[in-house]
Amino acid sequence: LGQGLWINDRMAILKQAKYFKEQSAADRDLLVNQILYDAARAYFDWLRAFKEANIFQNFLNNAEIRFEGIKSKAASGDIAAIDTVEAKIALQNRALSVEQAKVRLMKRSLELSNFLWMNENIPVELQPNVIPDVDVGVEIDTTLEIFGKPLDSFSIENHPKLKSLGYKIEGLRVEKNLKANKLLPKIDLEYNFLTETPEFINSFETQDYKGGLTFQFPLFLRKERGDLKLAKFKLNDAQFDRDNTEIALKNKIIALYRELDSFETQNVLIDDIVLNYNLLLSAEERKFSFGESSLFLINSRESKLIDAELKQIEVLNKFYTAKAKLFNSLAVNPQNL
Repeated sequence: LGQGLWINDRMAILKQAKYFKEQSAADRDLLVNQILYDAARAYFDWLRAFKEANIFQNFLNNAEIRFEGIKSKAASGDIAAIDTVEAKIALQNRALSVEQAKVRLMKRSLELSNFLWMNENIPVELQPNVIPDVDVGVEIDTTLEIFGKPLDSFSIENHPKLKSLGYKIEGLRVEKNLKANKLLPKIDLEYNFLTETPEFINSFETQDYKGGLTFQFPLFLRKERGDLKLAKFKLNDAQFDRDNTEIALKNKIIALYRELDSFETQNVLIDDIVLNYNLLLSAEERKFSFGESSLFLINSRESKLIDAELKQIEVLNKFYTAKAKLFNSLAVNPQNL
């Protein structure tokens, strides 16, 4: 067998072009999924900032009402005038938190605007009067198409990342075969008809036929052997990369399923914690109205409630983010978007 009988440069280029086309399609699916994942993360961060801003605004309203009430009681002599200072400090702290929350909301709105485009590639900025859907949790699984996928049902055989690496391996295998073919001898067979009048078929004389066989084989093949060894290294490296990626994807997906199960429990716990802190604050305010408590205790209870509600939002945000990560790890390309 000689060079070019089973594979040559032209055949190799055609095969590699085919694999590259398929690899590009898989990479495109990964890119689309990544963009949707980034957009989902930006939306969830915007939702979190919106909820936090609402919390601080509500407690600012409460602090304003409480401050006015304290001033009235101090003016009538029912309580010490120093209590108005404590009430004002609480009011100022709530106002400061509101301003900081507004800045965070503004930043998250602009980050989300990076994914808002109209036809003809016209960017759109999120308007201040646009608010997120606070009940987005019921739509996430359906929108991201991860609804009803238990842990034992997922398969990554058709994962775009693995498909992309598979096509890369096939392209490198073609390159390895081509380099191996370069080790074979060159064999050229020539056979010519010689005549002075080629336009006449009967002018061909058998004694004027010319034929030949050329056989070439380098003595050392250092370059060819080096190229083949390098091609084998590239192929082995790509195969290892694919195997390692498959294991990493499986472990990541399993970890995300277990993380989601944990967040289900965490959401229940933090909801109960917020409820109990609300009860404590209400009881403290009732005791204060009877003169059995102090403004310091009310502010302390309220601060604990604020922390709990912020923690509640944080846990829910992490829950949504984990779902987005599962969507990203499975490399889902939603058909309903």
